[in-house]
Amino acid sequence: MKSWKTNLLAVPVLLWIGILVGVPMLLVVAISFLSRGHLGNIVYQFTLDNYRKVFDPIYLRVFWNSLRLALLTGLITLCIGYPVAYITSNLTPRGRALALGLIMLPFWISSLLRTYGWMILLGNAGLINNVLMALGIISRPLPMMYKFGTSLVGTAYMLLPFMIVAVFNSVDKLDRSLLEASYDLGAGRWQTFFHITIPLTLPGIVGGFTLVFIPALGLYFVSDLLGGGNTVFLGNLIHTLATRGRNRPLAAAFSLGMVALALMVLFVYWKVTKDKTGEGLLQ
Repeated sequence: MKSWKTNLLAVPVLLWIGILVGVPMLLVVAISFLSRGHLGNIVYQFTLDNYRKVFDPIYLRVFWNSLRLALLTGLITLCIGYPVAYITSNLTPRGRALALGLIMLPFWISSLLRTYGWMILLGNAGLINNVLMALGIISRPLPMMYKFGTSLVGTAYMLLPFMIVAVFNSVDKLDRSLLEASYDLGAGRWQTFFHITIPLTLPGIVGGFTLVFIPALGLYFVSDLLGGGNTVFLGNLIHTLATRGRNRPLAAAFSLGMVALALMVLFVYWKVTKDKTGEGLLQ
């Protein structure tokens, strides 16, 4: 009886998700099999040409660019976020609250404004170039804008708090008695860290990587502003096809390709966290 009531309470949530997520997704799937008219309108004629174009070598390069950006963003945010989360978890309750507040503070500002902030810092007439030229270190501005690396820096900055919070939740729940037992058995700090701490916080690491990887595939405005469109990513391509290109069926096909990449990462996350103990891949 109790289980039946619990399932009944989940019905409104499932309906809400089905209407706002399931129905639009079905529409995207349906549009991806339709054709484009001469004026850019959708023609209700079944075709597989959109998916054939997805596997064109030129477009596969776009998939590779997006996958590389998302993977590198995940690795960079992990390298920065894990130490920050670990140190934060060892602070006093007041210090921990203050640190988490400072980590979440950037979310109070529009992501678009924060991207413009990076443009002010890295531009030819930006703060960094002006300071270096004033100190006599360089004679002319360094070309730091409109590169893959600039897009990577901006994307990692945008998504870093997600990694920190995910890892923090995992480290904060860590059983400290296991670390003490490791020290008592003669293991050093690094041995304990790699053999005890990392495996036990692996669900948090994978969860943070998932939270970073999926948005990194679609933050097209960051690569537009900081990358200058010199490197095309999936988000930029879908946005261009759906607006200026007026080819919504092809944009829908690429959108499903992006969903496929996201599902791959979610599958790995499920494999790690499928057990209540959080062991998953450690078995």
